[in-house]
Amino acid sequence: MRIDKITLTNFLSHEQSEIHFLGEINVIVGQNGAGKSSIIDGIVFSLFRTHSRGNNDNLIRKGSNKASVTLHLSNEKDKIEIIRDIRSTTEDRLIRNQIPVARSATVVSNEIEKILGIDKDIALSTIIVRQGELDKILENLQDIMGKILKLESIEKLIDSRGPIVEFKKNLENKLRELDRIEQDYNDSKKNLEEKRNRVLELEKDRKKLEDEIKNLENQITELKKQFEDYEKKRNQYLELTTILKVKETKLNELNKSIEELRRQTENMDKLEKEVNELDNLKNFRLKFEKYEVLSRSYIEISNNILNLEKEIEEYEKAIKRKKELEPHYLRYKELERKLEELQPKHEEYLKSKSNLDSKLNLKERLEKDASEFSKDIDRISNLEQIMEEKRKRQLDLRAQLGKVESLISEKNEIINNLSQVKGETCPVCGRPLDEEHKQKIVEEAKSYISRLELDKNELEEELKKTTDELNKIEKEYRKLSNNKANYDNVIKQLRKLNEEIENLHNRIEALKDIEEEIKKINVEIKDLKQYYEEFMRLFKYDEKELERKKNRLDEMKKKKVEIEKEMRALETELQGLDRKELENKISDLERKKKILDEMKKKRGVLEDYIGQVELLQEDVKKLREKLNIIQFDENKYNELKTSLDVHNASLKEKENRKSRVEGELDSLGKDIEEISNRIKNYELQLKDKEKIINGINKLEKIRDALGERKLQSYIIMATKQLIENNLNDIISKFDLSIKNVEMEIMPKTSRGKGTGGNIVIYTNNGDTLPIVSLSGGERIALSIALRLAIAKALMSNTNFFILDEPTIHLDDQRKAYLIEIIRAAKESVPQILVVTHDEEVVQAADYVIRVEKRGNKSFVREET
Repeated sequence: MRIDKITLTNFLSHEQSEIHFLGEINVIVGQNGAGKSSIIDGIVFSLFRTHSRGNNDNLIRKGSNKASVTLHLSNEKDKIEIIRDIRSTTEDRLIRNQIPVARSATVVSNEIEKILGIDKDIALSTIIVRQGELDKILENLQDIMGKILKLESIEKLIDSRGPIVEFKKNLENKLRELDRIEQDYNDSKKNLEEKRNRVLELEKDRKKLEDEIKNLENQITELKKQFEDYEKKRNQYLELTTILKVKETKLNELNKSIEELRRQTENMDKLEKEVNELDNLKNFRLKFEKYEVLSRSYIEISNNILNLEKEIEEYEKAIKRKKELEPHYLRYKELERKLEELQPKHEEYLKSKSNLDSKLNLKERLEKDASEFSKDIDRISNLEQIMEEKRKRQLDLRAQLGKVESLISEKNEIINNLSQVKGETCPVCGRPLDEEHKQKIVEEAKSYISRLELDKNELEEELKKTTDELNKIEKEYRKLSNNKANYDNVIKQLRKLNEEIENLHNRIEALKDIEEEIKKINVEIKDLKQYYEEFMRLFKYDEKELERKKNRLDEMKKKKVEIEKEMRALETELQGLDRKELENKISDLERKKKILDEMKKKRGVLEDYIGQVELLQEDVKKLREKLNIIQFDENKYNELKTSLDVHNASLKEKENRKSRVEGELDSLGKDIEEISNRIKNYELQLKDKEKIINGINKLEKIRDALGERKLQSYIIMATKQLIENNLNDIISKFDLSIKNVEMEIMPKTSRGKGTGGNIVIYTNNGDTLPIVSLSGGERIALSIALRLAIAKALMSNTNFFILDEPTIHLDDQRKAYLIEIIRAAKESVPQILVVTHDEEVVQAADYVIRVEKRGNKSFVREET
């Protein structure tokens, strides 16, 4: 599986960088602090979600609130895309052949390990080589192999404080607990037997009580039947006596009410004769009221007749005057219509005269302006050519000045960052940075800045001169351009204005007679206006309305005669009657009528009460006969009730005793069930006792098997042989004087430390050499070969090798040797990524990725 591409979004100093790895040897080159190692950090974070820069927020570019990395890998079968969100672990995703297969940090990491066969500890110890750590594998081989082969984990497992011993202690504690349970088991069985014996005794008591209760229940049933029969007779007796008492009381009350009602209604017939005269008297009162209404109507219609006669007289005068004014009204309307027809033409005449005066004034001003503008037109085209040349030069100078200022800023930032560095580690990339190296970088930067400052001053002086000249020319050009545009506009306006003036002259000549005619019409209208206004006031008066008023007057006179005739007839009928006396008599009879109505109601109630008395007397007779038939005795009833109560009390006492016995039996049943369950549980737990004893023995054997002389020795032997074969195969592809290499890796001792960890080197002559006798180049070659051999042995699906600043602290000879080793290594690993600030390493590359810093952002450029 090789790395195809990585995308960094707001990651460290990269705002948005997409880097492709198209070659077998891909070299990432750039100055210190440019952001090269950030690319390797992105690859490591994508694969394992780990980094060496503190918390995750330190990975997010300043000024941003989120960041992400996306890594693309591939082989012949699969294309893998790994997406990691720096802040949110839930947003991590793994996509295989464009199909999402995992989401969230832990699931993605586990899936990567399954698909790629990459182990984080092995990868970070072998194929991903951080700055300054290339040959540390030779010095710390024992510790590195112990970590890779998980020997420390095995030792922790069998340690006296490890999980095996801890588990054995737990089993021993359980065994002691089972001994205690066995004692409880024996005690519970004894307790169970005692409770079962007590149950047998209680069952006998319950049987005896049940027999006694049954006998009592039979006696109570017989007594209860007798009591219930007699109680029904008693209830019937009480019900009948209660009803009889109620009916007798009701009968007495009704007799009293009947006597009172007869007394109150004895004068009813006499009063009824008097009230019969009331309707006749009310009829006379209605006639008095009708006469009063007719009198008011007679007065009202007489007044209306007088008013209408006056109104008709005024109406006739108005109609006569209206006929006299009508000729003047018609002439006025005719003149109004004629004036309305002439008005639009008159308004057009006045408007045309006003427009002609305005346009003549405007023509005079425009002719004067045209004369002034024509003087400066010829100079414009010459100025346009000069301005174009000056602007091009200005743009070129600004571009050169911007580039120089950017370079000065970058160099000053490098000097400032280096002056604030504490210790010997670069704060940007984390690589070693000693004082000599810092001083060298500062001096180079200052020298470069001095040269740039001279160039900057020259450019600024020339730019200022060019800008001043351009401003002066542009100012003159703008002035002349405005004058030319104004001149063209004025000429155009004059042509149009002359046409408009000629048209206005012609139209005024055609309309000049209208004004005189309008003056004559206005004089005549003024003379006729008073007649017109008087006619309009009389306009509402017409002959039809006058006729309607006369007809209404005739009708009113007829109505008056009819009312007068009806009043005379009523006067004859009412002659000799006094209105006040009539009203008093009607009031008295109405009062007596109310009394009569009340008496009639009481007479109805009286008749109803008499009927009720007859019915009640019959009911009382029948009730007395029923009571004689029942023959109820209260003493016999009380004797039956007392006997039944005594038997019920005895039954309740025996049932209570039985309940207590059954309660104890229930309690004993629950105790027996609980003890039985406890015994069963004890028996189940005691079954495991033999297993626990066997488990303790097996744990002892496992701990012994995992010891340094058994499993650890087997793992080391099997892995060591495979790594040595890979190592010697890789070394054979390098041009070295080494024939063969053997490793000495020892198991962890009981104290947790391994012994050995040496590498034995055999030369082509058959001699052995210690590592310290190797040259610097040979150490580098052996380190690379050993890392590749371990990775090949333990990770089958990894086809890339990453070196971060491998040339640090190397002289030129060692750098050249490293380049040759990198070239030779591509036969063992298909893809190599090298991060460096040395241009010499580019010689080994077939694909170059350049990284540079502009301000606080890293920019990437790829070269083939």
